[in-house]
Formats: sequence, structure tokens, C-alpha cells
Amino acid sequence: MYLFDKALDATMKILSFDSVQSAPCDQSPFGEGVAKCLHFVEDEAKAHGFRTCYGDGYYVFAEIGEGDLFGVLGHVDTVPYEGKWDANPLGEIKDGRIYGRGVLDDKGPMICCMYAAFQLLQEGYQPKCRLRFIFGGNEETGWKCIERYMQKEEKPVTGFSPDGDFPVIHCERGVAQILVRFVKPASLLSLEGGVRANIVIDDATAVIDGEGREVEEKDFSAKVRDGKTYIKAAGRPAHGSTPDKGDNALWKILGYAAKNFGEEYATLEKQICDWTGAGLGINCEDYSGALTCNAGIARCEGDELLITLDVRHPNTVARAEIEEKLRAQKGVLNVTTEHFHDSHYVDEKEDLVRGLLEAYNSVTGTDGKPLSIGGATYARALEHGVAFGPMFPWQESTIHQKNEYATMEDFRLMYDVYLEALKRTVFTK
Repeated sequence: MYLFDKALDATMKILSFDSVQSAPCDQSPFGEGVAKCLHFVEDEAKAHGFRTCYGDGYYVFAEIGEGDLFGVLGHVDTVPYEGKWDANPLGEIKDGRIYGRGVLDDKGPMICCMYAAFQLLQEGYQPKCRLRFIFGGNEETGWKCIERYMQKEEKPVTGFSPDGDFPVIHCERGVAQILVRFVKPASLLSLEGGVRANIVIDDATAVIDGEGREVEEKDFSAKVRDGKTYIKAAGRPAHGSTPDKGDNALWKILGYAAKNFGEEYATLEKQICDWTGAGLGINCEDYSGALTCNAGIARCEGDELLITLDVRHPNTVARAEIEEKLRAQKGVLNVTTEHFHDSHYVDEKEDLVRGLLEAYNSVTGTDGKPLSIGGATYARALEHGVAFGPMFPWQESTIHQKNEYATMEDFRLMYDVYLEALKRTVFTK
């Protein structure tokens, strides 16, 4: 029995729950929407014979089988879905596309993995180990869910997270979200932009004491009133691990200020408006890839300008080294790492990597190779875990952007890849 249609129905249902973190409720510290999602996946798993545990609204796990523990780790929370979408951000099928916040990151992939397991069980396959699906409720805003899980529950021996890219990701660079306090230019009266460090700023405003050149464009305006310049800028969001794919609104404001208000702003522009980190002296590269730097949040506080950076650094570069270089930059008052993930690596010759890669290549008819990325997936929570999908190399990436979508063809192919992968790594007949 092919269960793709049922997986699609379940995906549309879970997309309908707004699971952006909100005020705590009785069922979850991350809000009512997260609680609804966690209860939904728990009920789905129970209905198919899985043993379940509701982890105080932090997580849900569902397992079947006996023996060593193989984990499939994902999350049901999402980033916000601001902006004008072409379809309902809480789920809509339109023109051959499945739209919705979480259809790729990470509700859709986790539902597909779970239903692939349901299908294999119905076809008479049996797990040769203990298969456990772990659904977190706080991946996008702090990982408190998976931290609580690891404190209270059994840690899988191995497994994967469907929260990255295909073919298979065996190496993830280090992540550090760093608050940098700069000396604020005296004429900068206000600056606001960004909601999450790991999202490229798509909307920013500023007020500068002085008269700059007036501008009125589609994505930028500067208006002079009573001796002050009021600036608005729009950009395009992207995931913090790929800032080059976005259009940072903060860069536009600093670029304008540098041309109209002098050296202090020119220095800030050089430091901040560079996704390689070269402007701040932290650019570097090794076998895991090159450092990326996203200015994700900007605001003023007294005489200070606060910029929160999302830095994805190479595996051989220590976070302390990056902090030290930032402190040495002109105009920097203080540097504080607010959140971080250490780098993660699994040898590409390992059975897990080879098995998943063979499953992917057999279904897609391609010759994919293991990848190294700057993204942070739940694979890092395991000593021997990797990220596996859901993004195909040919897909347009709309994760963390408006109009997050998957074509129906790619969504079905994703389901088929997970079906084959679980058949090869977890099940036997």
C-alpha cells in the first residue's frame, strides 16, 4: 500500500497549525501552535502502533521495534511567515506546488519519514533495531527542546535528521550567534531591523540627525523632515547559513549613510556589509568550507549600536578565535556569544553515510556525493548522525523565505527517497 497521499494529507493538516514560538501555555512552553503539532504527531504515531512519549511540551518521541536505538530527528516549530505570500502560508496546494511554512523546514519531511515507516510496516517489513522519531518544538529559537530530550531520554546510537540537503550531509560547520556592541555614530538616532539572527534582514528603518539626499525607490526611501533623515529599506530574507542568497536591508541603510553622513558610517558599512566576514577580519576556510557571516538583528541602545551576527565557521577554527578577532575591530566595545553549536563530522566512509547515499542515488538515478554545509541540524545532537534531505540540488530554496514551497513532484520524490532509505537502514523482511 503506497501511503504518499496519506502523508500529504497529514502534511497539510500539520501545516495548518501556526507553530511560530508564542506565549507559553499549559501544554507547551513554546505556545499553543507547537503543542497542537506535537499532539498531532503523537496521535498519528499511536494510531500506527508506535509507543509514544509527550515530553512536557518540549518534544514528542514515537518508537517501534527493539534493540539499539536509531533516531530520526526533526522539529515542528517554524520561523515567522511575514510578507505577502502567493498562497496560504498555513498550507495550500496551488499550481502543482505545496505551499506552507514548514513544508520543507521541517514538518513535511518528518511527516514523510514517519509515513514511509508506516508503509513499510504495512508491507510486512520489521525494524531490525528500535526506530524512534523525535519531534522537537524549539529548533528555530534555541534548541531547548532537544536539550531537554537529551537530558531526560535515551540518546540514539545513530540516525539522521531530514532537515538539510540531499544527497547526504556528513559535515556541518560551527555556528555562533554573536552580539557585537559598536560605538554608535552620534548622529544615528535610531536603527531597527531583523527578528532572528539566522534570517537575512528583509526590513529595516533608521533616523539620522542631518539632511541626506532624498530618495524614493521601490525598496528604499530616504525623506528629510525637520533636519532629520528618515530611512526605510526592504530586502529579501534568506537562511542565515546562506546570506549570499538574500538581500540584506541593513546593508542598504548603511550604504546610504556612508555616502551621505561620513566616515563613521563608511567604517560600519565595510565591517558589516560583507557576508564573508572579511570586513570584520574573521574570513577563513578549510576542508569544511568557508566562513559566512549574516548581520541578522540591528538596534540602538543608548550610545551603542547592537548587531547580532550569525557566523558559520570552519571546523578547524575555534569560536574563541573568532570572538578575539571581533573584539580587535575598530569601534567594537564588547562581544558576547549568545548561542552556538559546535561543528559536526561523520566520515563519509561510514555505513550510515554510504547506506543513505546509496538509497538516494538509487531512487533519483544520480551519482550524488556527501556534502559539507553551514546549516545547523539536529544531526549535531548525535555523535553519529547526519542530515539527509529534504532539499534536492535542483530545488529553489525558499526555506526561511516567503512562499516556502515544494513542487508536488519533488515532494513525492522526497517521500520515495525516505522510503528506500528506511528500508535499507532500519527495516528487514
